Formats: sequence, structure tokens, C-alpha cells
Amino acid sequence: MFHHGGRASKVPMPVDRARKLKVCHVAATTEAAVWVFEQLRDLRDQHGYEVAAVLNGDRGSLVDRLRAEGIAVYSSDFDFTGSADLLGFPRKILKLASIFRAQRFDVVQTHLFHSMVIGRIAAWIADVPSRLSMIAGPFHLETYSARWIDQWTCWMDTGIIPSCDYTRRLYLGMGVPEDRLTTIYYGPDERKFDPSVIAPANLRAELGFPDDTPLIGMVALFYTQLGVNRWTPRAVQRKSVKGHEDLIRAPPIVLREFPNAKFLLVGSGWEAGGRAYMKSMQKLVADLGLQDSIIFTGFRQDVPRILRDLDVSVQPSLNENLGGTIESLLMECPTVATRVGGLTDSVVDGVTGVLVNPGDPADLARGIIRLLREPARAKALAQAGRQRMLSQFTLRRSVDDLARLYENADRYPGRERAGYRPLVSFYRLVAAGAVSAAIVTRYVVMDTKLLPRWDVGWRPWHAKPILLARFYASLAWRLLRFYASLIPRLTLRLFRKLGGTLGSK
Repeated sequence: MFHHGGRASKVPMPVDRARKLKVCHVAATTEAAVWVFEQLRDLRDQHGYEVAAVLNGDRGSLVDRLRAEGIAVYSSDFDFTGSADLLGFPRKILKLASIFRAQRFDVVQTHLFHSMVIGRIAAWIADVPSRLSMIAGPFHLETYSARWIDQWTCWMDTGIIPSCDYTRRLYLGMGVPEDRLTTIYYGPDERKFDPSVIAPANLRAELGFPDDTPLIGMVALFYTQLGVNRWTPRAVQRKSVKGHEDLIRAPPIVLREFPNAKFLLVGSGWEAGGRAYMKSMQKLVADLGLQDSIIFTGFRQDVPRILRDLDVSVQPSLNENLGGTIESLLMECPTVATRVGGLTDSVVDGVTGVLVNPGDPADLARGIIRLLREPARAKALAQAGRQRMLSQFTLRRSVDDLARLYENADRYPGRERAGYRPLVSFYRLVAAGAVSAAIVTRYVVMDTKLLPRWDVGWRPWHAKPILLARFYASLAWRLLRFYASLIPRLTLRLFRKLGGTLGSK
């Protein structure tokens, strides 16, 4: 889905249309994120762009995919959640800015929160002509710390790409003008999800179930339980974001009407925390006595074929972009999803599937039963879902919309593709230093010191004056030491690293 507001613009500077557009995508990962690979590959193959990626390291499955396709990969560092990481915040920004200036990309598009913040500041300093953030989901916009950091830096982008309508509305609520927002979905490769050519996995025979066994499945990784902090939305604190527990608690209700139904949890644990959570869910199944009804399949590579077998696909997420709903609907699999994030974009209640309340196993069971009771109606919803996905939610649509955005970027004020002006970079470097200092100061003072104390009942007007004075003096001294240690590093970095590139052509 592509939409963009218009406004009066200055006359753009001349652009060399004969030269291939150089596009770089930035992501704070080296694993999964297949959409980075697919978008870059198709932007190159279908639109003729010269493409590259900057990732959070040089080893991983995503790195391997890109290099096997002949796409250049650069390595950078995007971690900054801890106080120690903040000490290296300017260094990481300047390193990335130097990559941008050396390669002279026309478009830099960031994905994922950490790479978005560092990437947008670095691209702004480097004076990259088109600077875009594609927002992978609303998660960070529903937290305290990540939301204000985004709000303090989003003006550096020439445009923001929400990937669902809910995210777009959150940015509008933050005061971002509508004409800077272009909604484009993270569409999967539709060629991999064609029910007319993909055979079922024949799971019933594989697992020893009768042919008439109702199969309800959830395809999702197991993620760790999240903590209580200002980096986590309240709805998922002390919970796992995908909502596995809610699905595990729903079967007793479904089994009253469909006693032979089976529930398949397809996916493995993501890293140590996810594996631990998966084990806790297996224990929960045992505690509820549901071992015969709920099956953990582990990781499967034949997800499209599995979706052909399911009577109902479930996405009970507590916080989500589009989850696995696009894939299930492309495979014409009847789908139940929660009313969160972008799931309401793909699953239109009563039109392409059934929506239920998040965190509500009883309502989830109701949605599943509704589709099992009316298989003809469920099939009709799924078929309508496939048509909706093909029209708006495919990789081809995503890539075409991105290309249109790239090509139109020079039609708006401040988005001309001149770029990489030495004097502009110098002034922006100074301004970015002030912005970074402000971010670090607020994060250290508010997020790590004052607010945690406030949460446990501390109130400054109840503290003794001498203790309050000591607290603020200690905090001021720590900040002073931090900036005193930072200035020499930043100065050396400026002269050694950027000194040459600022004067380069």
C-alpha cells in the first residue's frame, strides 16, 4: 500500500538519471530478516538499482544470503541500550557515517529500532540525499524510552515508512506530518505461497491422526518472556510477545465441542531465552494434561505445505506487525488473529478472517470454534484473504512501492539528491553531537536514575535536602566525567576518521 501526501516544493536540483540509483539497507541483525535480502535482491533485479546492506556483524544467515546473491555487505555496531554502550554512541554513529560518505549512497533505508536511530543520525551527518526509516512494527512506539528517542531523532529522516496503519497513526500522534509518512507493508515473496502448486504436508498421516482430525496451528518462534522496564510495552511485560500461552489455554474450551481437535505449535525457541520459554510452555501443557492435544513440532522448513493442512491458522500475538497472517492467507488458510498492530490490516474481521481480543484465551477459543463450525464459510474467508494479500501485501508490491518512493524523493523540499556536501556535513556533525548529548543526558538522568526510583515510591519532596543534594551532585559528577572522557575521543575521531572524507568529492 503506497500513499503519500503532496505539497508545494522547490525546484529539485538536476539528477543524473543515467546512473544507477545506489540503495543501502541498514539492519541491526545478521540472522533471519529475510525481507532485507528479498527487498534488496528484487530492487536490483526488477528496478536496476545498485544495492548494498550494512548489518550488525559479518557472520550469520542473512550475511550468507546477501553475499551468495552478490550483494555487498558492510559491518557496523548498533548496540546502545546499556550505559556502557552509550559511551560508544558517537563512535558508532561516525563509523557508519564514514561508510555512507565513502560509498555515496543515494538512498539509505533503515530497519529495526537500534539501526534506525544510529542509521538515521549517521545518514543525516553524512548528508545522504534520501534517508528513510522502514518501521518493522509498533513495538518500540508503545514503550517509554524507545518512543521518545525515536521522536527526538525522526526529524532527521526525509521520510518514514510505517509498515501497518496502526504504526502510521502512532507517528501521526507523535506529531510527524502525514506527508512524511508512506505506508508500505513487509510483503513476503508470493511465489512461495501459491496453494495451486504447493502440495499439503500430509501432517495427519505423519502424526498418526485420522483424516477427519481438525488441525489448528500456530507458526511462530518462541521468544523470551519480557521484563518490566521502559523498553517494553505494558501489554507484554512478564509475557512472551507471540501469545503462545493464550493458545495453550484455549484448547479445553475448543475440545468440548471438537474433542478430537489437535493443536500444532510450529517453531523453535529464539536464542537461549526463547528456548527456556518453550520449555516452560511444554511444562504448562503437561500441567494442564493436554499432551495428547497439543504438539510441539519444532522448526519446520515446509511452512507453506503445513498451512495447506491446517483447518485454522492462529496468530494470538500481544504486540505485532503482521505476524504470519499474510502467509496463511496467501495459502488460503482460515485465520484467527488478535486485534493488535498490523494484524487488523490483513485480517479484516468477517471479511478475510476472524479477529479476537488479545490476551483472552476464551475469546481465542471462540474464534477457532467459529471457523471449525462453518468450514464453507471459513474457506470463503480464506479465499477472500488471498485476494486481499495479492492486491496489497506481496513482495512485488512492497518493492514497487519502495522504488516509487525512491524515484519521487527528489520532488519534495529538502529531499533533492545533491547530497554529501562537506560544509553541511560539518555543521550537522556539530548539531548531532548536541542531539546525542541530549539523548544520553535524558536517558542517564531520567530513564536509569530518576524514573526507576519513582517507580518504587521515591518522591523528591519527601527526601531530606542533604540527601537530595548529594544525589543530584553525584549524578552531575557522573555526567561531567562522561562528557569529559567523550570530548577527546570525538575530537580525535573527527580529525582522523572524518577529516579526509569531509573534504572528499
